[in-house]
Amino acid sequence: MIHLFTKIFPWIALLIFSFQGIAKQKNVLFIAIDDLKPLLNCYGHTEVLSPHIDSLAEDGTTFLNAHCQQAVCGPSRVSLLTGYYPDTIGIYGMGSDKYKLRPKHPDILTLPQYFKNNGYTTVGTGKIFDPRNVEGDWHGPQDKISWTRFFGKNPYNSKVGAPKIDGHYHDPKLISLTNKLKNEAKSKGLKGKQLREYVRANGAGPAVESYTVPDDAYKDGATTERALEQIETLAENSNPFFLAVGFTKPHLPFVAPKKYWDLYDRDEIKLAPFQNYPKGAPSCAQTDYIEARTYGGVPEKGKISSSIQKELIHGYLACVSYVDAQVGKIIQKLKDEKLYKETIIVLWGDHGFHLGDKEIWGKHTNYEESTRSPLIVSNASADPGSKNTSPVNLIDIFPTLNDLCSLESLEGLDGKSLKPILDGQSDSVQKFAASIYPHSGYWGIAIRTDNHRYISWHKGKSTNEYHGLRFKSEPAFVELYDYSKDPLEQKNLVDSIEYKEIKQELVALSKDHIEFTQSKQFKK
Repeated sequence: MIHLFTKIFPWIALLIFSFQGIAKQKNVLFIAIDDLKPLLNCYGHTEVLSPHIDSLAEDGTTFLNAHCQQAVCGPSRVSLLTGYYPDTIGIYGMGSDKYKLRPKHPDILTLPQYFKNNGYTTVGTGKIFDPRNVEGDWHGPQDKISWTRFFGKNPYNSKVGAPKIDGHYHDPKLISLTNKLKNEAKSKGLKGKQLREYVRANGAGPAVESYTVPDDAYKDGATTERALEQIETLAENSNPFFLAVGFTKPHLPFVAPKKYWDLYDRDEIKLAPFQNYPKGAPSCAQTDYIEARTYGGVPEKGKISSSIQKELIHGYLACVSYVDAQVGKIIQKLKDEKLYKETIIVLWGDHGFHLGDKEIWGKHTNYEESTRSPLIVSNASADPGSKNTSPVNLIDIFPTLNDLCSLESLEGLDGKSLKPILDGQSDSVQKFAASIYPHSGYWGIAIRTDNHRYISWHKGKSTNEYHGLRFKSEPAFVELYDYSKDPLEQKNLVDSIEYKEIKQELVALSKDHIEFTQSKQFKK
């Protein structure tokens, strides 16, 4: 009957099928990568082997000036997944009950939840939220209401099994040493944190591991296997899907199968060229938490030798290539199931990472290496392979996906849709990206424009458990950097006469942002 209809009324059939094609909603593959800075070939770092992520960039738009809203896992992810600044919703930490999403904001809509409410099958696996901001269970779910189904615990390689120590390590020599040190610590009456410190101080719990095992003998490989399984299931479903896959590397410790370490020659690895804080920077901008120093083999204090620095960078690069390979497997599976062209792919890192600059090995600052994150949107660009240099926020992902998938706009989000950029209608949608970071009783608000960063440090406090911040009118300290002339942030230029007018413009933007977030602060 349909065949006869198409013969008699071919133009009507064409209109019907064309309308169906237009109306069909796109799938979404949402790839979250923990601690991934824009250290990728497609971001100009040709020494990095990231062919699969580079391929995504070739099929989409790479945002070169994207920034997280707070450079630490939990708040960054809550911010991105709700579409609001941390300043608006008052979530600046993790672990504490006051930073739990649902007790604080029971009716807030998350990105996957909104897609679920609009008919999508939403599936999550790996690290999407930081569990410490939701149910607190690392094996899932992560905000149960957001998902059709969620997999926090995934099957490891059937022959090798899971890592044997702390969910990270496979090396039998390390396992033996760790067990020996734990017994010694217990015999000395040490428990909890003291026991862990004893073990790490004596060489166990290292910052790196290079060991010959299959990809799925580490967590991210196991997460990939679950994602591949789910793609097969989703391919049989007529509903559009939102598949979120969260990788934990290159978060410390830098552990990955040896074959990914073998991709790099350690002798050719270059250290950060400038390893001091900027001249004229306030002390409140200097983090006192150096993440890598909490691992065995890295000195707790003092200079970190060049050889250890190279080992750490080598480990980070190996983890980047390991995760890139997992991305490649997932993309290939989409292609095998004939889903690739029907799927919008968003790949993002939750924040940046200092690799020795300012002697920092971690995040937890308001500087460029902490806030700048990779953001690639594929299969949704009018100009595939394009690169955009305008400032964007990670909170822009939520409204962007709503637009790209033809969902009704969710009123009141802080983020702005990037669709005009993807469509080629505009080069930018906003003047700046904004980040916040608290330290030493001060709250730093960073404003990042095309070429400048302005950081105002305010003495402030939370007015109550549920409100955001209330600042005094003028900041106690200010920083200003010009990336066109000083990409390494070597000098605070705030007092330079040359930058007087630029400073005035940035001050105005900073005040606008603070007024905006404080006017919107949520109440319970």
